[in-house]
Amino acid sequence: MEIRKLGVFECAFTAAAILVSSLYAQGPSNATQAPGLQISVGGHTYTQQELFQRNIGTPQDQSTQFPPHKIIGNIYYAGTVSLASFLVVTPQGNILINSEYERNVPVIQKSVEQLGFKFSDIKILLGSHAHADHMEGDALVKQLTGAQVMAMAEDVPLLEQMKPAGKAHPIDKVLHDGEQVTLGGTTLVAHLTPGHTPGDTTWTMKAQEGGKTYDVLIIGSLGVNPGMKLMNNPTNPQIVEEFTRAFQVSRSLPCDVPLGSHPGMYNMKEKYAKLQAGGSNPFIDPAGCKAEFDIDEAMFHAVLQQQQAALSSAAPAANAPANAPASGATSSAAPAAPSAAGGQKGDLVAQGKARFKAYQCFDCHGDNGEGTPDAPDLTHSRLTADQISKFLQKPSADALNKGMPDIPTSNPDNQALVAYVMSLRAK
Repeated sequence: MEIRKLGVFECAFTAAAILVSSLYAQGPSNATQAPGLQISVGGHTYTQQELFQRNIGTPQDQSTQFPPHKIIGNIYYAGTVSLASFLVVTPQGNILINSEYERNVPVIQKSVEQLGFKFSDIKILLGSHAHADHMEGDALVKQLTGAQVMAMAEDVPLLEQMKPAGKAHPIDKVLHDGEQVTLGGTTLVAHLTPGHTPGDTTWTMKAQEGGKTYDVLIIGSLGVNPGMKLMNNPTNPQIVEEFTRAFQVSRSLPCDVPLGSHPGMYNMKEKYAKLQAGGSNPFIDPAGCKAEFDIDEAMFHAVLQQQQAALSSAAPAANAPANAPASGATSSAAPAAPSAAGGQKGDLVAQGKARFKAYQCFDCHGDNGEGTPDAPDLTHSRLTADQISKFLQKPSADALNKGMPDIPTSNPDNQALVAYVMSLRAK
């Protein structure tokens, strides 16, 4: 996890920090990064950065297998420490929800087999939302199993731009809000809960245990990630309305067993430990649904209010006369003209910012380059200008690259982009 519309090239610089793995491992949770807004819900205090980090974990968490286990009824966990994948078992084949990163598909396959099932028995592949950490592996899963890949209509444009190693993203069936997916007597219902992505999907289904039937709710995502623009969002002007709808829909759904695209959303680790200790099933937790909704909605409103206030305070300055002096400054002397070198550097940074926007890199790296689940933080990278320039010449040579374009030094974009990326860390 941003509305984060993936760009044509799925963002320049996505793998830049991967060149220095220790820096990439920090990602958006870099210790020097501001914690962001703070909210209090249910007697607990959370910062925006803490909630973000709770969900995505570390790069190691994202790739490390969590012990596969039965959750309830015919639903099993087959994901990693911080990226959830769920296996729904039926007599006519199985359904997988979330393929995660393509590199995680072997981990999911191992978990499925350790649970006692065949990976090849997966007949349907679903997803929570069009971010690489949840649905990048769709093509590989389809290649290995022949499963039908189904996705919410509003996320299809983003998925079609998700091409790991150049693979086209398969979509066998386009789903719409309220549509049912049925296999072997089990039915899942797709609920459109947009905001985090346009087609963010919350799945509901029934599960039986101990002679009782329980409502299972798999949250797509309701999080407002650091850097997400709620006000004047150029790529999604309706984002506030979408989030509002998502909270309304989510709260209207029956929920006995809350699950989510990230295990942190439903406290999987703690519940798994209780499961191992025996006793009643800890995943049956109706209060857990409300708690997650309360946390996410409180943070949404806090971010919205902050951005509204920032716009309001900036309005007078934006309307001031062009020759008006800054507050507290004198106007007795004309401002000094910038040096030729300073002006050239400023022009290059401005050009780089324009190209960064043209490549849609903000979509993955955040409005201020602070990083997202799909791309590392650029504001605290220690890569030199020369390292960034050399990487841009042929990022396609990197096995972990997500489709970035080659921008050789002969391309004017190269140095402009380098200048802009270097300027981000000084802010």
